[in-house]
Amino acid sequence: MTIGDRIKELRKEKGISVDKLAEIIGKDRATIYRYESNDIEKMPTSVLVPLATALGTTPAHLMGWDDTPPTTEDTIVKLIKAQYHLNEQDVKFVMDYIKLAPKEREALRTAIEAIKKIKDAD
Repeated sequence: MTIGDRIKELRKEKGISVDKLAEIIGKDRATIYRYESNDIEKMPTSVLVPLATALGTTPAHLMGWDDTPPTTEDTIVKLIKAQYHLNEQDVKFVMDYIKLAPKEREALRTAIEAIKKIKDAD
């Protein structure tokens, strides 16, 4: 199985459209199609890591260096809850954040910083 096959398979398993995946990793839809069709095989780490994260796997698995099946979202949720002692609502927030596009993440970080400044001023 090629990297393109793994990208396409994982994207479909997760129910993520090509457009949404492109938005999440900051690329255009044509680039995603080129990854999936193996027109682009050499991927920089700056693309590989966000792509693997968006697809719920590891860069090693995506590249075919590790045959271990990717960690499921349920496993990730359990690890986050155990490590950081979060409730269901907080875990949902973290998972929603992970799925945001870079611009959306930046907007959320800006909003959080503004809230912290207001809190500190009180």
